[in-house]
Amino acid sequence: MSKIITTRSVKWVVGAVDEPVFSDALTSVAIVDEGDGAGEHVQVSQADADGITMHVKISPDEWPELQNAISHAVRMCQEAKP
Repeated sequence: MSKIITTRSVKWVVGAVDEPVFSDALTSVAIVDEGDGAGEHVQVSQADADGITMHVKISPDEWPELQNAISHAVRMCQEAKP
């Protein structure tokens, strides 16, 4: 019996159109599985000013409440004053 082969989208890059895909100025969103039995989760990554990449891991179970909190925080942000 042959295996079914498919293509999955598991990583997206967010940022300015003119930035190369390897730029530290971009944010990446990826589906990852570390093989520890916890299953897949979403990982958001950005590089800091020193080029050190930081990760935030989001489990599917916590996403609805996390999404609500982030949406609320974004709405509460005030515009910078000149």
